[in-house]
Amino acid sequence: MGDRVTGSGTAAQADPGEARAERRPPGLQFHLVSLVLASLLPALTIGGAAAWHLAESYSRSFEARLQDTARALALYLDGEIEHQVAAVVALAASPTLERDDLAAFGPWARRVGEALGGWVIVNDAAPGHRQLLNTNLPEGALLPPPSPPGEGAWDVIRRAVETGQPAVSDLFVGRASGRAVVAIAAPVLRQGQITRVVVLGIDPARLSGKLQAKGPSGDAFVSVADRQGRIVARSRDHERFLGTVPRSRSVPDTERSRGVFKAQSVYGDTALFSAQPIPAAAGWTLVVAEPYARYRASWFGPVAALVASAAAAVAIGLAVAGVLARRILRPVNALVLRADARAAGRDGGGPTPPASVAEFEVLRVASERAEAALAAREAEFRAIFETAATGVVEVDARTRRYIRVNRRFCEIAGRSKEELVGGLGPDDLCHPADRERVAANLAIAGNGEVEQECRLLRPDGTVIWVRASASISVRDADGKPLRAVSVLQDITERRRAEEARTLLTREVDHRAKNALAVVQAAVRLTPRADAAAYARSIEGRVGNLARAHTLLANAQWSGADLGALARAELDAFVSTRGDAVGDLPRVELDGPPVTLAPGAAQGLAMTLHELATNATKHGALSVAGGHVRLSWTVDREADLLRLRWAESGGPHVGGPPSVRGFGSRVVESTLRRQLGGTLRPAWHADGLVLEADLPLARVLPREPVAGLNEP
Repeated sequence: MGDRVTGSGTAAQADPGEARAERRPPGLQFHLVSLVLASLLPALTIGGAAAWHLAESYSRSFEARLQDTARALALYLDGEIEHQVAAVVALAASPTLERDDLAAFGPWARRVGEALGGWVIVNDAAPGHRQLLNTNLPEGALLPPPSPPGEGAWDVIRRAVETGQPAVSDLFVGRASGRAVVAIAAPVLRQGQITRVVVLGIDPARLSGKLQAKGPSGDAFVSVADRQGRIVARSRDHERFLGTVPRSRSVPDTERSRGVFKAQSVYGDTALFSAQPIPAAAGWTLVVAEPYARYRASWFGPVAALVASAAAAVAIGLAVAGVLARRILRPVNALVLRADARAAGRDGGGPTPPASVAEFEVLRVASERAEAALAAREAEFRAIFETAATGVVEVDARTRRYIRVNRRFCEIAGRSKEELVGGLGPDDLCHPADRERVAANLAIAGNGEVEQECRLLRPDGTVIWVRASASISVRDADGKPLRAVSVLQDITERRRAEEARTLLTREVDHRAKNALAVVQAAVRLTPRADAAAYARSIEGRVGNLARAHTLLANAQWSGADLGALARAELDAFVSTRGDAVGDLPRVELDGPPVTLAPGAAQGLAMTLHELATNATKHGALSVAGGHVRLSWTVDREADLLRLRWAESGGPHVGGPPSVRGFGSRVVESTLRRQLGGTLRPAWHADGLVLEADLPLARVLPREPVAGLNEP
């Protein structure tokens, strides 16, 4: 690097001949020129885009103006023709024509025709359409014979008779005048029948005069064509092109329908056209044309001026760069090289050689001190940043993307640093329901400090709760935020524990109220005839609830195992009468492991208690050889838990009890109403058999809902 600095280092001590033989690398002047070009490149790019946009804007403005002119002229001419059509319709509605009084109608029709710049003809509606009146001829003059079909005004008269509506003709040559004319025809009704047709003949030169008065100036021109494409009127050279079909008519309708199209004009040059229909004359079209050279000049001139200005700016910039390079080459060259090396992440190559200019020497020393201090602070910051126990991120206030993230945040987010920096932002990681609570965004928006709790989504769908504190780390000269730093702590376990405690508290409160309600019902409904029996019944039922409560409390109210519940409940009864007769247990339990929901566990515990109480008093457990078998199965296809209580070896059973006691009501209310099941009791000779089918949705715990995933 030293031999690149002119006038110092190795190059200063080398042999002049060797120095001349070596190929000299580009100097500071070259870099300054390159810098100017690089600085101007975005401006030139933007200028080019602006020039293109300007050209587009001028061309669109030109086309829009052309279309607006065509629309305005078409609207104006449409109004003129509508006025003439209305006049012809008014003539056709004259009472004198209803009386067929042509002598009275003629003078009025002559005045109207002259006012409209034309003449009035009355034709018979019958085939042949002979003329009955023609104000274009002197009074008493012989009327011309009828026009053969397809000639003269025959076609427009036919359309008026067939449709019963006024019609505008195409251009034709009048038989009486021998001139090119257009006509407007309106039917005359007499008692609902078309008997006559009033025709207004119009000289196309009159339409040409209106176009000349309203049309564009300069080389632009306006022309009107009929349904056949023949020119009816023009603002320029009307007589020359009257009745001809222009070349622009050959342009396909798909191009004409776009509003503006390019074609060859009748003068042989290229022009830009805009065509608009004239509704009052069906099939007629008004076309406005501008020379294409004028259209091109409308945008080429401004663009050329802009390009010339850009070239001049580049030339001035290069000249200024050359002058500055020659002035500051020696003292600044070394500092530039060192700064470039540091910017590229390389070592600066040791101390910078002293500068011969005092001001640049001060700058060199200050730069080295600042560089050393900055490197030390950067190393200290990096160490703290990367080893922090909490996630730390820095967010760009403009793009809302991560600029910097530490290792702990990558662990929290479940993403790599390369994936996060520059490509993602807080909104991309935040749970959709919490995006209004992103601390970094709120700090940027509020230009202050913010503390929030929200959820992040990992790529695998895992939800992580974080507590984030954010504040503005960098501001611009106006105090507006440029960057925000946010510190994030993973509080997922804390939130999960809080929600678990909340759910447990609610569940305990709910179950305690249910237990108190059951105790209240037992106290109220248990028979009171015998005080000792009453006390035993109440004690047994309260004990039953206590045992179920203990099982649920041991499982943190998440549920209870059916086998454990049944064993705890029935052991309280068989233990007072011995466990077995011979090798046969008094009570047999058979079924797969099934975890019951808390509500179902309490209900089934009460049911088993009542069944066991009944068996102890009246059934199989009331005698020494009695036996009870409780079995259950899970039917996944039917979504049912199937229970079966079967007593055998007990006293003879004659049939269902004549009176339903409290226990029977408890069993039926619990299994049928509370748990939505069906009961099938059967009283066999040696004992009761009770089968119950309970919906799994009512007895099994619901799938745990991760509260962390909910808003």
